Amino acid sequence: MATFALACEGVTDQIALENILCGFYKEYDNLDEEIQPLQPPFDVTTHKQKEGEFGGWEMLLEYLSTKRFRDDVLNSTFLIVQIDTDISEHPHFGVFQHNLTPIELVERVQTRLIEAIDTQGAFYQNHRARILFAVAVHSLECWIVPLYESRKHEKTNECFSTLQRAARIPLSKNYQTYDRLTRPFLKRKTLMATVAQNSSFGIFIDHLPDDVY
Repeated sequence: MATFALACEGVTDQIALENILCGFYKEYDNLDEEIQPLQPPFDVTTHKQKEGEFGGWEMLLEYLSTKRFRDDVLNSTFLIVQIDTDISEHPHFGVFQHNLTPIELVERVQTRLIEAIDTQGAFYQNHRARILFAVAVHSLECWIVPLYESRKHEKTNECFSTLQRAARIPLSKNYQTYDRLTRPFLKRKTLMATVAQNSSFGIFIDHLPDDVY
């Protein structure tokens, strides 16, 4: 049984969350061996999405209503659902952002995800202690930006292009690049200083359990 299972939009989100978890739970040795990417399915040999499998927010939303998701929850200590809010106003998602604070937007997106889980019953309500949400406003890159650029106010827009400029490395959406970008999170002091600069990141960290074993 995995300590943390990851259901994300893509493999870059999976490795970013893995480094965040390993930094937060610094007292646990070899936690990375207890973290299992499940959606999209991950090929540990190539460090890429498995051939023939699909990622993205629409596949994630579909996955949440399946028996596979329910089995994954029951076979994990915790399962983390990650999504970016940049897609929230898409007709198939239906969460409008007008006049919402980042905290309000996170709450509404979480509600939408719970609705997807509970289309066929009250699975979330019965297992809510095991299901965690990592909702990034408006992209997970916004959680990473403060590692490379100091700001007076949190940044929630155009974070990929900002990160591309500030990190000063060729920025590609692949596992290796995002592993390199997020390795500073392995230091808990650095992680917590970054969390303090982004409210949606803070919500995720605040809801992590104190003890995972």
